[in-house]
Amino acid sequence: MKKISDKKLQELIKWSPFYPKKHITQQQVLDCEADTIVLNAGTRWGKTQVAAYRALKTLLTTDKHIWVVAPSYELTGKVFGWVERWLANGFPSLVSGISRRPIPRIITPWNSWLEGKSSENPTGLLGEELDLLIIDEASRIGRDIWDSYLFGRLTSRMGKSILISTPFGKNWFYEKWIEAKKDNAAFHFTSKDNPYFPGEKWEEARKKLPEQVFKQEYLAQFLEDAASVFRGIRAIISDDCLEDVRKDHKYCLGVDLGRHEDFTVLTIIDKYTHKVVFLDRFKKIWWPLQKERIIASAKRYNNARIIIDSTGIGEAVADEIKSAGLLVDDFKFSGQSKHKPIDKLSVYIEQKAITIPPDQTLIDELESYGYQISESGNIKYSAPQGLHDDCVISLALAVWGLTSPKTKKPETIFREMLFQGRKKTKFQYL
Repeated sequence: MKKISDKKLQELIKWSPFYPKKHITQQQVLDCEADTIVLNAGTRWGKTQVAAYRALKTLLTTDKHIWVVAPSYELTGKVFGWVERWLANGFPSLVSGISRRPIPRIITPWNSWLEGKSSENPTGLLGEELDLLIIDEASRIGRDIWDSYLFGRLTSRMGKSILISTPFGKNWFYEKWIEAKKDNAAFHFTSKDNPYFPGEKWEEARKKLPEQVFKQEYLAQFLEDAASVFRGIRAIISDDCLEDVRKDHKYCLGVDLGRHEDFTVLTIIDKYTHKVVFLDRFKKIWWPLQKERIIASAKRYNNARIIIDSTGIGEAVADEIKSAGLLVDDFKFSGQSKHKPIDKLSVYIEQKAITIPPDQTLIDELESYGYQISESGNIKYSAPQGLHDDCVISLALAVWGLTSPKTKKPETIFREMLFQGRKKTKFQYL
């Protein structure tokens, strides 16, 4: 297909960075011709539009291969959705080449195509050679995905890449941003640099959110440890943590029941030493067998007190375990109640009040566990999209059964740490 000028293309698709308001910083990114562009910008700056426009221009060229990669297929839909809309506006004959199943895909008559890919399925990132790679929410994708699966896709066709994201601490996305500076291809913009961003939302977020969260999500600042709910994880790891039962000790067993593709995780903590002494993670096991596995683990550790996520089917499982004569506390998770065990776990980790084994799955989940900002500006704790948090929840439930410090409630201490920095409070245990 013959190359179309930006002016003509933007008239056809009914979108421009200069209309109706001048979004000058978007045009700065679009003018960059570097092989790797790293765009670090605050929420609602307009990252998706910039990436989608680059994808569209490439798609309208003969024999081009394009991937949009994100932590989940749902997130690839943000870029894909803009391209789809613009094709409908300016190139309606191409709409027939759009499909959503089994993956998002657009195929043109001139052998160019665009596909959406999820980083949660790494095997699906093999095989193709690309002319353009767009990584959305790049800071939420693991370094190994870039190193092992994505970088090599660009070599044979001399492909280009665009990495867009808000920060998530100083991880590999930060390193790529620093690296791109030498080519003048590292961009940093705040949410307020978008002329369409409402000023009242900026002030509302600044007053409502913890300072670290606001700096990261709206000012797009790279902050040490700011993305993670849990700080100081490496300081509580011990090689000799896991151990068999001691007959004179008492234990807490946290149970997170797996649903769909999630894992069921059992975590047992010694109430005297606060060491994680037992960890079991499994999935695709029939519910009655899961129940027996939980009962056997609790009985082995001196009839450990069980704290179980009783949301959904968990309530029935909790009742059946109680009928076996074990002590069970069921904890129902909701938007608000979830904060409490997570806050408590965060404080116990911060104060080095628990010890965990060098289990890489547990460590990875703890280090990646963060938050999401809702449209209304509220904070919601969660693992990054496409990743698991089963070990985190199981550990948090086990810690929930430990004795609280005499001083302040853990959730109060955690709020103070978020809003005022790391405020140290000495624990005294009952």
